[in-house]
Amino acid sequence: MEPKLFTPQFSENAEVFKKYLPVNINLRFETVASHLALCEETYLRPLLGAALFDRLAAYVGANPALMAETADSKLINMARFALIRLAIWKGYDILAANISDTGVSAEVDKENRLYRYQEENIKRTLKEEGFNYLDNILEFLEANATTFTEFSQSGHVLNSQQSLIRNTQMFDRYYNIENSRLVFLKMRHYMRDVELIELQHRLGTEFYKELLAADESEQKYSAILPYLRMYVVYRSVAEGIGELHKLPTEKGLLFETSSMEGVTDSPITRAQMAETRTRFAQRAEQYLAAAIAHIKANSDNYPNYTAFAGDSPEDGIIHRDNTNRKIFLA
Repeated sequence: MEPKLFTPQFSENAEVFKKYLPVNINLRFETVASHLALCEETYLRPLLGAALFDRLAAYVGANPALMAETADSKLINMARFALIRLAIWKGYDILAANISDTGVSAEVDKENRLYRYQEENIKRTLKEEGFNYLDNILEFLEANATTFTEFSQSGHVLNSQQSLIRNTQMFDRYYNIENSRLVFLKMRHYMRDVELIELQHRLGTEFYKELLAADESEQKYSAILPYLRMYVVYRSVAEGIGELHKLPTEKGLLFETSSMEGVTDSPITRAQMAETRTRFAQRAEQYLAAAIAHIKANSDNYPNYTAFAGDSPEDGIIHRDNTNRKIFLA
Protein backbone atom coordinates (compact mmCIF):
# COMPACT_ATOMS: atom_id res chain seq x y z
CA MET A 1 0.00 0.00 0.00
CA GLU A 2 1.79 3.10 -1.28
CA PRO A 3 0.86 6.74 -0.69
CA LYS A 4 -0.18 8.79 -3.70
CA LEU A 5 1.07 12.23 -2.62
CA PHE A 6 4.57 11.13 -1.52
CA THR A 7 7.07 9.35 -3.76
CA PRO A 8 10.08 7.25 -2.68
CA GLN A 9 12.22 9.10 -5.22
CA PHE A 10 12.52 12.15 -2.96
CA SER A 11 11.59 10.61 0.39
CA GLU A 12 14.10 7.80 0.88
CA ASN A 13 16.33 9.72 3.30
CA ALA A 14 13.49 11.62 4.99
CA GLU A 15 14.47 14.90 3.33
CA VAL A 16 10.91 15.51 2.16
CA PHE A 17 9.57 14.61 5.60
CA LYS A 18 11.91 17.14 7.22
CA LYS A 19 10.54 19.84 4.92
CA TYR A 20 7.11 19.46 6.47
CA LEU A 21 8.13 18.39 9.97
CA PRO A 22 11.40 20.23 10.72
CA VAL A 23 12.76 18.10 13.55
CA ASN A 24 15.45 15.45 13.85
CA ILE A 25 13.42 12.94 11.89
CA ASN A 26 15.03 9.78 10.51
CA LEU A 27 12.37 7.67 8.87
CA ARG A 28 12.85 5.56 5.77
CA PHE A 29 10.09 5.89 3.21
CA GLU A 30 9.06 2.23 3.42
CA THR A 31 8.73 2.51 7.20
CA VAL A 32 6.09 5.22 7.13
CA ALA A 33 4.62 4.65 3.64
CA SER A 34 1.74 2.42 4.76
CA HIS A 35 0.75 4.90 7.46
CA LEU A 36 0.81 7.76 4.95
CA ALA A 37 -1.36 5.77 2.57
CA LEU A 38 -3.81 4.92 5.35
CA CYS A 39 -4.15 8.58 6.34
CA GLU A 40 -4.65 9.60 2.73
CA GLU A 41 -7.53 7.17 2.35
CA THR A 42 -9.03 7.74 5.79
CA TYR A 43 -8.78 11.51 6.19
CA LEU A 44 -7.69 13.31 3.03
CA ARG A 45 -9.64 11.60 0.25
CA PRO A 46 -13.02 12.05 2.01
CA LEU A 47 -12.15 15.69 2.67
CA LEU A 48 -11.10 16.56 -0.88
CA GLY A 49 -13.40 14.19 -2.71
CA ALA A 50 -12.23 11.39 -5.00
CA ALA A 51 -11.97 13.58 -8.10
CA LEU A 52 -9.73 16.23 -6.55
CA PHE A 53 -7.59 13.68 -4.73
CA ASP A 54 -7.01 11.79 -8.00
CA ARG A 55 -6.10 15.08 -9.69
CA LEU A 56 -3.42 15.77 -7.07
CA ALA A 57 -2.12 12.20 -7.27
CA ALA A 58 -1.77 12.54 -11.04
CA TYR A 59 0.06 15.85 -10.58
CA VAL A 60 2.56 14.25 -8.20
CA GLY A 61 3.07 11.40 -10.65
CA ALA A 62 3.91 13.86 -13.44
CA ASN A 63 5.82 16.35 -11.25
CA PRO A 64 7.41 14.40 -8.37
CA ALA A 65 9.78 17.23 -7.43
CA LEU A 66 7.00 19.85 -7.26
CA MET A 67 9.39 22.45 -8.63
CA ALA A 68 6.76 24.68 -10.24
CA GLU A 69 4.78 27.12 -8.08
CA THR A 70 1.24 26.24 -9.04
CA ALA A 71 -2.05 26.03 -7.20
CA ASP A 72 -1.82 22.24 -7.35
CA SER A 73 1.68 22.13 -5.89
CA LYS A 74 0.66 24.50 -3.10
CA LEU A 75 -2.30 22.32 -2.19
CA ILE A 76 -0.12 19.19 -2.27
CA ASN A 77 2.39 20.83 0.06
CA MET A 78 -0.41 21.71 2.44
CA ALA A 79 -1.73 18.16 2.30
CA ARG A 80 1.73 16.74 2.99
CA PHE A 81 2.13 19.03 6.01
CA ALA A 82 -0.98 17.46 7.55
CA LEU A 83 -0.35 13.91 6.33
CA ILE A 84 3.14 13.46 7.79
CA ARG A 85 1.86 14.47 11.22
CA LEU A 86 -1.19 12.24 11.03
CA ALA A 87 0.86 9.31 9.73
CA ILE A 88 3.42 9.45 12.55
CA TRP A 89 0.62 9.87 15.10
CA LYS A 90 -1.38 7.01 13.60
CA GLY A 91 1.58 4.67 13.44
CA TYR A 92 3.44 5.93 16.52
CA ASP A 93 3.33 2.71 18.52
CA ILE A 94 4.24 0.54 15.53
CA LEU A 95 7.08 2.83 14.47
CA ALA A 96 8.53 2.65 17.97
CA ALA A 97 8.42 -1.15 18.07
CA ASN A 98 10.55 -3.95 16.66
CA ILE A 99 8.33 -6.86 15.62
CA SER A 100 10.03 -10.20 14.93
CA ASP A 101 9.45 -13.94 15.23
CA THR A 102 10.60 -13.80 18.83
CA GLY A 103 8.11 -11.12 19.83
CA VAL A 104 7.78 -7.34 20.09
CA SER A 105 10.39 -5.12 21.66
CA ALA A 106 11.28 -1.43 21.82
CA GLU A 107 13.67 -0.14 19.18
CA VAL A 108 15.24 2.37 21.58
CA ASP A 109 17.29 1.45 24.62
CA LYS A 110 15.53 2.01 27.92
CA GLU A 111 17.85 4.81 29.01
CA ASN A 112 17.18 6.70 25.76
CA ARG A 113 13.41 6.35 25.76
CA LEU A 114 11.15 9.31 26.43
CA TYR A 115 9.01 9.41 29.52
CA ARG A 116 5.44 8.29 28.99
CA TYR A 117 4.05 11.82 29.38
CA GLN A 118 6.54 13.08 26.77
CA GLU A 119 5.39 10.47 24.27
CA GLU A 120 1.74 11.30 24.95
CA ASN A 121 2.44 15.02 24.46
CA ILE A 122 4.15 14.33 21.13
CA LYS A 123 1.29 12.13 19.93
CA ARG A 124 -1.29 14.71 20.97
CA THR A 125 0.61 17.52 19.25
CA LEU A 126 0.96 15.56 16.01
CA LYS A 127 -2.71 14.62 16.04
CA GLU A 128 -4.01 18.12 16.79
CA GLU A 129 -1.69 19.87 14.34
CA GLY A 130 -2.54 17.37 11.60
CA PHE A 131 -6.30 17.56 11.99
CA ASN A 132 -6.38 21.30 12.57
CA TYR A 133 -4.36 21.91 9.41
CA LEU A 134 -7.06 20.14 7.43
CA ASP A 135 -9.15 23.23 8.13
CA ASN A 136 -6.43 25.36 6.53
CA ILE A 137 -6.76 23.16 3.46
CA LEU A 138 -10.53 23.67 3.41
CA GLU A 139 -10.11 27.42 3.70
CA PHE A 140 -7.62 27.41 0.81
CA LEU A 141 -9.99 25.36 -1.35
CA GLU A 142 -12.94 27.64 -0.62
CA ALA A 143 -10.84 30.67 -1.56
CA ASN A 144 -9.81 28.98 -4.82
CA ALA A 145 -13.06 27.27 -5.73
CA THR A 146 -12.82 28.25 -9.40
CA THR A 147 -9.38 26.60 -9.65
CA PHE A 148 -10.37 23.40 -7.85
CA THR A 149 -13.82 22.81 -9.32
CA GLU A 150 -13.65 19.11 -8.37
CA PHE A 151 -13.93 20.11 -4.72
CA SER A 152 -17.63 20.81 -5.23
CA GLN A 153 -18.10 17.02 -5.38
CA SER A 154 -16.60 16.52 -1.93
CA GLY A 155 -18.86 15.05 0.72
CA HIS A 156 -17.55 17.72 3.08
CA VAL A 157 -18.99 20.48 0.91
CA LEU A 158 -22.32 18.70 0.63
CA ASN A 159 -22.52 18.21 4.40
CA SER A 160 -21.57 21.82 5.12
CA GLN A 161 -24.30 23.11 2.81
CA GLN A 162 -26.86 21.26 4.95
CA SER A 163 -25.97 23.01 8.20
CA LEU A 164 -26.07 26.55 9.57
CA ILE A 165 -22.65 25.91 11.14
CA ARG A 166 -20.46 25.41 8.09
CA ASN A 167 -16.99 24.89 9.52
CA THR A 168 -14.70 24.93 12.55
CA GLN A 169 -14.08 28.67 12.35
CA MET A 170 -17.81 29.39 12.42
CA PHE A 171 -18.33 27.19 15.48
CA ASP A 172 -15.36 28.83 17.19
CA ARG A 173 -16.80 32.27 16.46
CA TYR A 174 -19.73 31.52 18.75
CA TYR A 175 -18.05 29.25 21.28
CA ASN A 176 -14.31 28.95 21.83
CA ILE A 177 -12.94 25.52 20.89
CA GLU A 178 -9.49 26.89 20.00
CA ASN A 179 -10.29 26.26 16.31
CA SER A 180 -9.99 22.52 16.89
CA ARG A 181 -11.23 20.47 13.95
CA LEU A 182 -11.33 17.40 16.20
CA VAL A 183 -13.80 19.10 18.50
CA PHE A 184 -15.88 20.34 15.55
CA LEU A 185 -16.12 16.85 14.08
CA LYS A 186 -17.26 15.47 17.43
CA MET A 187 -19.99 18.12 17.67
CA ARG A 188 -21.38 17.73 14.14
CA HIS A 189 -23.72 14.88 15.09
CA TYR A 190 -25.29 16.96 17.85
CA MET A 191 -25.58 20.01 15.60
CA ARG A 192 -27.32 17.86 12.99
CA ASP A 193 -29.91 16.65 15.50
CA VAL A 194 -30.46 20.13 16.94
CA GLU A 195 -31.05 21.61 13.49
CA LEU A 196 -33.12 18.82 11.97
CA ILE A 197 -35.25 18.09 15.02
CA GLU A 198 -35.38 21.00 17.46
CA LEU A 199 -34.78 24.02 15.23
CA GLN A 200 -37.08 22.83 12.45
CA HIS A 201 -39.75 22.11 15.06
CA ARG A 202 -39.56 25.71 16.20
CA LEU A 203 -39.10 27.46 12.84
CA GLY A 204 -40.65 25.11 10.32
CA THR A 205 -39.01 23.09 7.55
CA GLU A 206 -39.54 25.60 4.75
CA PHE A 207 -38.10 28.50 6.73
CA TYR A 208 -35.13 26.36 7.81
CA LYS A 209 -34.41 25.52 4.14
CA GLU A 210 -34.67 29.22 3.33
CA LEU A 211 -32.05 29.99 5.98
CA LEU A 212 -29.64 27.38 4.60
CA ALA A 213 -29.66 29.13 1.23
CA ALA A 214 -29.87 32.66 2.61
CA ASP A 215 -27.75 35.51 1.29
CA GLU A 216 -26.25 36.89 4.50
CA SER A 217 -25.62 40.26 2.93
CA GLU A 218 -29.39 40.84 3.19
CA GLN A 219 -30.25 42.59 6.42
CA LYS A 220 -33.25 40.38 7.19
CA TYR A 221 -30.97 37.35 7.37
CA SER A 222 -27.92 38.96 8.95
CA ALA A 223 -30.16 40.18 11.78
CA ILE A 224 -31.19 36.69 12.89
CA LEU A 225 -28.60 34.15 11.70
CA PRO A 226 -26.03 34.94 14.44
CA TYR A 227 -28.69 34.29 17.11
CA LEU A 228 -29.83 31.08 15.42
CA ARG A 229 -26.26 29.85 15.10
CA MET A 230 -25.59 30.59 18.75
CA TYR A 231 -28.70 28.56 19.55
CA VAL A 232 -27.40 25.61 17.52
CA VAL A 233 -23.93 25.79 19.07
CA TYR A 234 -25.03 26.13 22.68
CA ARG A 235 -27.81 23.57 22.34
CA SER A 236 -25.50 21.03 20.71
CA VAL A 237 -22.96 21.53 23.50
CA ALA A 238 -25.71 20.92 26.05
CA GLU A 239 -26.78 17.75 24.23
CA GLY A 240 -23.18 16.54 24.05
CA ILE A 241 -22.78 16.91 27.79
CA GLY A 242 -26.01 15.08 28.55
CA GLU A 243 -25.46 12.05 26.32
CA LEU A 244 -21.72 11.50 26.24
CA HIS A 245 -20.48 13.43 29.28
CA LYS A 246 -18.59 15.61 26.86
CA LEU A 247 -18.09 19.30 26.47
CA PRO A 248 -16.20 20.39 23.31
CA THR A 249 -12.92 18.74 24.18
CA GLU A 250 -11.63 15.34 23.20
CA LYS A 251 -11.42 14.17 26.80
CA GLY A 252 -14.82 15.38 27.95
CA LEU A 253 -15.75 18.09 30.40
CA LEU A 254 -12.60 18.45 32.48
CA PHE A 255 -10.98 20.57 35.10
CA GLU A 256 -7.39 21.39 34.26
CA THR A 257 -4.88 21.96 37.05
CA SER A 258 -1.16 22.65 36.85
CA SER A 259 1.51 21.17 39.08
CA MET A 260 5.25 20.51 39.10
CA GLU A 261 4.60 17.25 37.21
CA GLY A 262 2.73 19.02 34.45
CA VAL A 263 -0.94 19.46 33.60
CA THR A 264 -3.52 17.13 35.16
CA ASP A 265 -7.06 16.65 33.86
CA SER A 266 -9.85 15.41 36.09
CA PRO A 267 -13.47 14.71 35.07
CA ILE A 268 -16.31 16.71 36.58
CA THR A 269 -18.99 15.29 38.87
CA ARG A 270 -22.53 14.46 37.73
CA ALA A 271 -23.90 17.48 39.58
CA GLN A 272 -21.43 19.79 37.85
CA MET A 273 -22.26 18.23 34.49
CA ALA A 274 -26.01 18.73 35.05
CA GLU A 275 -25.48 22.33 36.12
CA THR A 276 -23.41 23.09 33.03
CA ARG A 277 -25.91 21.37 30.73
CA THR A 278 -28.77 23.42 32.19
CA ARG A 279 -26.84 26.68 31.83
CA PHE A 280 -26.01 25.99 28.18
CA ALA A 281 -29.58 24.95 27.37
CA GLN A 282 -30.94 28.14 28.95
CA ARG A 283 -28.47 30.27 27.03
CA ALA A 284 -29.50 28.55 23.80
CA GLU A 285 -33.18 29.29 24.46
CA GLN A 286 -32.38 32.94 25.10
CA TYR A 287 -30.65 33.26 21.74
CA LEU A 288 -33.49 31.53 19.90
CA ALA A 289 -36.06 33.71 21.66
CA ALA A 290 -34.14 36.82 20.55
CA ALA A 291 -34.21 35.64 16.94
CA ILE A 292 -37.93 34.81 17.02
CA ALA A 293 -38.73 38.15 18.67
CA HIS A 294 -37.04 39.95 15.77
CA ILE A 295 -38.87 37.76 13.25
CA LYS A 296 -42.24 38.51 14.85
CA ALA A 297 -41.50 42.23 14.94
CA ASN A 298 -40.75 42.10 11.19
CA SER A 299 -43.12 39.35 10.14
CA ASP A 300 -43.55 40.65 6.57
CA ASN A 301 -39.90 39.75 5.89
CA TYR A 302 -40.34 36.14 7.02
CA PRO A 303 -43.51 34.73 5.40
CA ASN A 304 -42.31 31.11 5.66
CA TYR A 305 -42.03 31.41 9.42
CA THR A 306 -45.36 33.20 9.78
CA ALA A 307 -47.11 30.58 7.67
CA PHE A 308 -45.72 27.87 9.94
CA ALA A 309 -45.87 29.38 13.42
CA GLY A 310 -48.67 31.94 13.23
CA ASP A 311 -49.05 33.48 16.68
CA SER A 312 -47.14 30.77 18.54
CA PRO A 313 -45.18 32.06 21.57
CA GLU A 314 -41.44 32.55 21.26
CA ASP A 315 -40.57 29.53 23.40
CA GLY A 316 -42.99 27.30 21.49
CA ILE A 317 -45.05 26.57 24.63
CA ILE A 318 -48.62 27.77 25.13
CA HIS A 319 -48.89 29.31 28.62
CA ARG A 320 -52.32 29.52 30.24
CA ASP A 321 -52.98 31.67 33.28
CA ASN A 322 -55.33 29.73 35.59
CA THR A 323 -55.10 32.16 38.48
CA ASN A 324 -58.40 32.20 40.50
CA ARG A 325 -59.88 29.62 38.17
CA LYS A 326 -61.20 26.20 39.07
CA ILE A 327 -59.30 23.26 37.57
CA PHE A 328 -60.97 19.89 37.01
CA LEU A 329 -58.65 16.90 36.79
CA ALA A 330 -60.20 13.89 35.08
